[in-house]
Amino acid sequence: MSRKVAHNALWNVGGQLVSLSVGLVALPILLHALGAARLGVFTLALGLIGFSGLFDLGLSRALTQTVSSSLGLGRSRAQVAALVWRVIGLLAGFGVLWLVALWWAAPFLVDRLFSLSGEMARETLFGLRALALSIPFALAATGAMGTLEGLQQFRLLSLWRMPMSLLQFGLPVIVALIRPDIGWVIAALAATRVVWMLLWLTQLQRLLPREPGVTSSRADLRHALHFGGWLSVSNLIGPLMVYADRFYLASVFPPATVAYYTVPFDTAFRATSLPASAMNALFPEIAGTQTQPELSTRLLNLTHRAVVILILPPALLAAVFAHPLLTLWLDPAFAASSTPVLQLLLVGIFINSAARVPYTLLQAHGRADLTAKLHLLELPMFALLLIGGVHWLGITGAALAWTLRVALDTALLYLFAWWLHRSQRTVLGRGVTLLCLAIGAMLLVIYAVHGPMQIALTSIIAAACAFAALDMMRLIRRDTIEKITP
Repeated sequence: MSRKVAHNALWNVGGQLVSLSVGLVALPILLHALGAARLGVFTLALGLIGFSGLFDLGLSRALTQTVSSSLGLGRSRAQVAALVWRVIGLLAGFGVLWLVALWWAAPFLVDRLFSLSGEMARETLFGLRALALSIPFALAATGAMGTLEGLQQFRLLSLWRMPMSLLQFGLPVIVALIRPDIGWVIAALAATRVVWMLLWLTQLQRLLPREPGVTSSRADLRHALHFGGWLSVSNLIGPLMVYADRFYLASVFPPATVAYYTVPFDTAFRATSLPASAMNALFPEIAGTQTQPELSTRLLNLTHRAVVILILPPALLAAVFAHPLLTLWLDPAFAASSTPVLQLLLVGIFINSAARVPYTLLQAHGRADLTAKLHLLELPMFALLLIGGVHWLGITGAALAWTLRVALDTALLYLFAWWLHRSQRTVLGRGVTLLCLAIGAMLLVIYAVHGPMQIALTSIIAAACAFAALDMMRLIRRDTIEKITP
């Protein structure tokens, strides 16, 4: 079982690495083609796409949980297929409502929130309305992807995600080089959402076709809607806390200044897709083993170690070498303004990666209500941190506010997971201890030491994680051999 989860996680991470690499290549090209101001608007459009977690009302994640648990309980694939296609139809219907809302709100966003005028305002309005038209297609695609994750088709998802990532960034780059109009560049980004939908619905029809005359269980539909209802609260507040900083900065600073924050944020935050992808592989496995606490314990222990071993070294290296990396990738002026932002965000991203463990455990056991309530608690606190941080420290203060917020979120998630899952308390306690040691080491190396000592400590931590990764792989291989040996 551990080997299966590891393989699924590797496929997921591999697909996300390709997407991240394509973004790293595309952003400097867009910077030179569009300029800093229009690139700032493009990253705000990416933020709106990231905010689309609100639009599906939690139903794509609910499909992952419902499909995996239903098949684990022995439900027929025909019944599961009937439920899936019914929910995807609901998602497309919700998408039409959101289309109308964003189309109507676009002038307000351009004028009041982004404070744009003239040609820039006209281009941005066109782009936002193009994004609005893509929402129904995007929501149907997310429902299909959630179902494929519930079916544990991670290899299929990753293999197709790679060429689609090239299209997602490649098409806007081509348009920007031909016509540096941010409206058409955003429209090109929106067009890729339609292709995503056609691809994933085709794959879903092949793997889980709907059979005539078979209807979905009302109990399963109620469970999906209840789970998705609470999750929609998280999907509203979670992306709001992730992306509210850039929109607040856009209301305070000009687009070029906002780009000094949003470009390192988007690049660093895309790195969170790696642990998120690994957790997506773990999610259906835990959901399907709710009556097997020993197996769940092994999976959680493996995941705690994997998060620290796999995420700490690249996050630490990127933070230590932030300035030369940004200079090489973009330019010295950009690096001077963005380096403190990137370093703080990388600390937060590592902490947020660890939060995926208790978050996945709670949601896999159907407790989306708890994660939603925690987000409701955190939102006003984050608003105060953001306003105060920006007032005192500018864009660096926004990064500090975001990092403090994810640290609070992680602590609360572990607290609730420890409180609810008595059989997992030992492994959760060990995970928290390991995480605290890793965070302390990261802060020490980034902020307390400099010069050769900083390089030496970074090398020692990276080497220790590499040896630990080899040991973890050996344990996974031994576990697999023991399972197949009579």
